[in-house]
This record gives sequence, C-alpha cells and structure tokens, in this order.
Amino acid sequence: MMTKIPSGGSGLSNRSGSCGGLVAYLEKEQLGKWFGREVEAIAGYQVIAELDANKRNLGRSDDKYYQIVLAPSKSELAHIEADPAALKAFTRSAMEEYAQNFGKGIESRDLVWYAKIEHSRSYDYTDRAVQLGEQAKGGLKMGDQTHIHVIVSRTENLKTYRQDLTEGLHERKNPYHLSPLTNHKGTTKGVVLGGFERNGFSQRVEQCFDQGFSYERSLTDSFRYLHGMKYGDEGLKAELSQAAALERSQQREQARSLELASQQRQAELQAGLGQAYQQQDVRTLSQGLEQAEQIRQQLAQQRQQEQARQLEIERAESLKQGQRLEQGIQQTPRQDRGLWR
Repeated sequence: MMTKIPSGGSGLSNRSGSCGGLVAYLEKEQLGKWFGREVEAIAGYQVIAELDANKRNLGRSDDKYYQIVLAPSKSELAHIEADPAALKAFTRSAMEEYAQNFGKGIESRDLVWYAKIEHSRSYDYTDRAVQLGEQAKGGLKMGDQTHIHVIVSRTENLKTYRQDLTEGLHERKNPYHLSPLTNHKGTTKGVVLGGFERNGFSQRVEQCFDQGFSYERSLTDSFRYLHGMKYGDEGLKAELSQAAALERSQQREQARSLELASQQRQAELQAGLGQAYQQQDVRTLSQGLEQAEQIRQQLAQQRQQEQARQLEIERAESLKQGQRLEQGIQQTPRQDRGLWR
C-alpha cells in the first residue's frame, strides 16, 4: 500500500489558489465520477465549487487544499478484484483516519474532500526505469495501476463548524486549519496543538485495508518493514531482516504441512473410492468424487497463495535493490512534485 501526500507547490498543484487545475487534470481518464463521504457521481465543477468556497482566514499565499494518493499494490487489488465499491469504502475509512490523525477530536464529517479512482499511470523522470533508460517518459505502466486521488480542503468543513457552534458543541471562534504537511506531531503546548504524524497515517491506512478486507499482509509487504529498511538504522534493518527470514521459513513450513495433510487426505479418499467402486456403492462413490474435487481445488488455491507470497517477497527484494541503485544516480531537482502519475 502506497500512501502519499505530495508536497510540491507549483503548476497544477499550486495549492494557494483554486483546485480547478488539479481537478481538470484528474478528469483525463473520464469526466465526473467523483465521490465523497456520503455522495456519489459528483461532477468536476461541483468539486471545484465546494472546495474553493470552503476557506476562511487564509492568506493569499497560504495552502487552500491538499492532495492524497492511495495506491494499493497489485496483490491488494487482486484480493478485492479492484472492485470500485470496495475502493470507495476503503477511501472513506482512510479519510476517517486522516481526520483523527490531527489529534483534534474531529471526524471525516468535519472535512471537505472528494476523491476519484484512476486506472492508469505513466512513467516520469522520477522513476528509476526512466533514469536508467529502460523506459521512456510518458509511457504507460503495465498491469493493474488502479489508485485513488483525494483532494481535501485545508479548512475545516465550514457547514459542520457553524452547525456545531450553534448547537453548543464547541466554542471555537475560528475553524481549524488542517495541514498534513506540518512538522508538528502530537504537540500539547504552543500555538499549534495536535499536528499530523505522516508515518502513523500510512500505517493506519494499511490497517484499514487489512481489517476491512481480511487481507493477510506479510511483513515484507508492510509499511513498517519497507520504511524501516529504507530509513532505519543498521540495528533496525538487521532486526527486520531476521524477522522476514523467520516469516519466510514459517510460510514454507506451513505450506509443506498443508501439502502433506492434503496428500494424506487424498490417499484416504482414493482408497475409499476404490472400495466403493468394488462394492458398486454409487452414492459413496459420487460423494467421494466430490470430496476429491474439493481437495484438488484447495490444493490449487494453496499453491496460488504461496506463489503470491513469493512474488511479494521478490517485489520487496527488488525494491531494496532499486533503492541501493538510486543512491548512486544523480537526480535532477524536480520543480513540481505535486502530481503523482
């Protein structure tokens, strides 16, 4: 699961002005089809109107909105069969976590946000494959590239703010200004209270997916592992590598045990089928054949799951190798990191 909050501030992602440029850019695959906390199939012009209107006490150069990108991995997408309804439910859960992560006691209802599902991505010069000359900039990436773009207002939802103020649920003279790019993390003193813990948000988004869809995530596919192997100290990296090796060993042992148990059960069924055939017991023979087919299907599913786990392990190893290679590549500073293609 990749969770990203772009920090760029120019071009289409100039957050100090209207979100119209970004909305127009995200209409490139299809017009409309935006959704929010309780709404579906919203048009782009409605998204612009509501987000641009939801601002108060912000200066001309202040950020007015932010973008969040939620990009499930190929195995995660396969697990939910890239179902749009599931992706929308996941996005709504993620935005609840986004609101709570500010530590101000607010919920998704206190935000103004709209999201859109996209299905394709293209290479740009920040991709290692482009830097190495293996892919051309602008070329489409292969496989299922489904991901979600969310645009969220910096200002607390003014409608709910005024309603709660009228009902005496708070006494704040001004709505919250909520920045996920703040450097404050759970502060309890000073002008800024609360803050935003970006690593914690990424982990909770991952947990939303796992708990919501009963997804069994391997350690090497977790944010904790990938982040730790990239940014952790040598002690943490050694600890994570040890844990990953142990997990792989346990997975292989579990797969062998399941295979042996299934083979034993198959042998017992075959013996029963032979006896039923000799006794010309049609009913027992039919039941045995059905059970044998069920076991064959279970074995096939177990093999597929094991192959998927191995692919995720190889993917994580490839990612680590790519990170080591990137350390030796001189990168040109990017002027606009606000878009994620």
